[in-house]
Amino acid sequence: MRFAIISVTEEGKKISNNIASILENDPTTLKVDVFHKNVNKTMKTFFHDYDCWIGIMATGIMVRCICPLIKSKLNDPAVLVVGENQKHVISLLSGHMGGANYLSTKIAGLIGAVPVITTATDLNGKMGIDTLAYYYWLEIPQSHLIKDINKQLSEGGDVDLYLPTHFTFLENHPMIKRSYKIHTWDKSFIRASSSNTDLDLYPKRIVAGVGSKKGVTEEQVIFAIRSALQHLHLHIGRLDALATAEIKKDEGGIKNAAVTLDLPLEIVSLQSIKDFKHSDCTPSALVEREFGVQGVCEPSALIQAGEKSQLILKKTAFNGVTIAVAVDNS
Repeated sequence: MRFAIISVTEEGKKISNNIASILENDPTTLKVDVFHKNVNKTMKTFFHDYDCWIGIMATGIMVRCICPLIKSKLNDPAVLVVGENQKHVISLLSGHMGGANYLSTKIAGLIGAVPVITTATDLNGKMGIDTLAYYYWLEIPQSHLIKDINKQLSEGGDVDLYLPTHFTFLENHPMIKRSYKIHTWDKSFIRASSSNTDLDLYPKRIVAGVGSKKGVTEEQVIFAIRSALQHLHLHIGRLDALATAEIKKDEGGIKNAAVTLDLPLEIVSLQSIKDFKHSDCTPSALVEREFGVQGVCEPSALIQAGEKSQLILKKTAFNGVTIAVAVDNS
């Protein structure tokens, strides 16, 4: 997640710096930039370079700035507004697909504020189909049908949700159970179905890259993977594969963890990692000194996730095991 925080007053600037310092310690945060004043120019220049904008200012200022920049609810960044008294965090734009509703709740929790969410499905205690897509990294090609499904949900109508067998972990999610009638089927995609609408959601490929010290156990690796996914609020069943560098291909703990978790273990050659360049990677001086490559878990995850992949969890260490998670955005 790439955050931009922008303020207009000196007090707002202090709040921006405080929020930035908190977010920088979150392993799901890849970048935080703080801007001060020149709101129109800054947002016009960088609006689509970030996943989330947090404005420490009056809502009216932010509305006037973003109106000419809005393109699509599928691609616009999340926009939040925080008052200078820090009592409320308002989800202003891209509440569902952009994650603004989730992020407003998250930021509010970090600073002790109250999130303000106005989307109809949420106010009716239901999980919108585009919110489901945001949480579980699902593609929605038929985006024009989102409003039909969400209207049915917000008005209390029945919506059937058909899950592939490897997605049945969603059956136990309380909000999903409250929102949908759940079925299992033999397809590889999810379908939301109401009266005259069938909306299909396609899982994006997610790969966990694994690095480790020599001799780690299977239990250590599984614990690290589960702990990493907790930061993303993802069930381990959502992973498509594990990946590691060829220098770790004979590491028993990693191999056995893949077998136990019933996930393919994909091996990435050292040459592929040497040739790989990606702005999300954080080079490790230790790994480069010992093996001549920039790292193991981050490049392995990104290479195996897909050509247009991005990190959603940067390299995080858990008792001798490092985990990074990447998603394919092609």
